Amino acid sequence: MIPKIKIEDFSYPLPEDRIAKYPLEKRDTSKLLIYNKGKIVDDNFSKLDNYLPQNSFLVYNDTKVVPARLFFKKESGAVIEILTLSPSNPIDYSQSFASTSSCEWSAVVGNLKKWKDSTLSFISNDNLQAKSLNLRAIL
Repeated sequence: MIPKIKIEDFSYPLPEDRIAKYPLEKRDTSKLLIYNKGKIVDDNFSKLDNYLPQNSFLVYNDTKVVPARLFFKKESGAVIEILTLSPSNPIDYSQSFASTSSCEWSAVVGNLKKWKDSTLSFISNDNLQAKSLNLRAIL
């Protein structure tokens, strides 16, 4: 039987200072959380082999996190959130990321009812490393 999962089970306070913003210099010293038969312990990632069954198969994932959530502001002050999903022109991720002129992405728009056809201004995020940035959202 599949256990029922309630969304409330995943809502808990998590202070900002407890969230890793950047990887550690020595990545194998990162914390490792282990759940085994109802017990939870933490250790270092460098000791992962102590917790894996014999003949385990590991897959190396070298994907990067993309800041896909963008916030724009209307002239009225209303905030429009745009979650970029995938590039549509050029369709290749690496070409789209490397673009220095323009690219187009498929997206989901939050607060869409407040956005008719007006121009949106991008709300800058301190984490962006771009020297110059010109974003335009078109409905």
